[in-house]
Amino acid sequence: MKSVCLCGSCRFYDEMMALRYALHVRGARCEWPTPGPRRAPQTMTPDEAKEAIMQHLTRIDRADLIFMFNKGGYTGDSVIMEIGYAYARRKPVYMLAPISDAFLMSLVTAVVSLTDLLRLVQA
Repeated sequence: MKSVCLCGSCRFYDEMMALRYALHVRGARCEWPTPGPRRAPQTMTPDEAKEAIMQHLTRIDRADLIFMFNKGGYTGDSVIMEIGYAYARRKPVYMLAPISDAFLMSLVTAVVSLTDLLRLVQA
């Protein structure tokens, strides 16, 4: 069973939590998102934001694969950073939807459905 780090905009947090649960009930470890209180990035000091980013990059390091929850093809600035980081760390990067940036898409292993993701983690 593989471990997954979900990445995506906080606007999709509730949907990513539902996906986290679906992964968990199938026995997969999900590095992020984590349940419990969270803070909006806009409310963080620069030092707090840096620490939050560093913690998330550590989660990417622990995961076997990365899944970009980019519903409708939306990627924010953080997701772009996460794609590059995961690629540099030789992690397979999967996405829910293709993005228009051909350069970034060249770093993505594959675009997969949620059903396919659930199969991937069980392989």
